[in-house]
Amino acid sequence: MAKEELTSIEWRSDQWMFQYGGLRPDNVLEYFSQSPFWDSSSNNAVLKMQTQFNDLQHASYDLKNMVGIEFAVTHQEPPSLFIITKFRRTSPTRAIPLAVYYISDGNAYEAPTLYSIISTRMLSSIKRVEEAFDIARRYSEFHPSVGYTWKETTEQKKARQEALKDIQ
Repeated sequence: MAKEELTSIEWRSDQWMFQYGGLRPDNVLEYFSQSPFWDSSSNNAVLKMQTQFNDLQHASYDLKNMVGIEFAVTHQEPPSLFIITKFRRTSPTRAIPLAVYYISDGNAYEAPTLYSIISTRMLSSIKRVEEAFDIARRYSEFHPSVGYTWKETTEQKKARQEALKDIQ
């Protein structure tokens, strides 16, 4: 099953932010859990369901001991910027980053992958090189006895001949 492309989605819930008084470090993951980026089978969701009627003091400790998908706030500049990383935890000490999301002024986005950024830049660069070759091709001509030469207007030809006379 192919991963759904979410990098073009912007998500926001003004109602949630109004109800909870805006975004803070202690509630940003709860806000993020309402977005289409959230994985309801993540360790965060499982732990929330299992401990919803208990004291959540040891939630982060329990999360580190679980194996599977996990979301964590990896950078924050409250209240305007929060960066959330999706990890695949394989052991208490090893977590592999899978995706990065950011919340900027309440708008949640999935950050593009390095591969997609580089491939887009390379594609646009190649397109520009191709356009340059197309332009150059229009100004060149080929003759079997001479090979490739540049097409010249009569003014360019006169200027070239004058320059050659000055050199000789």
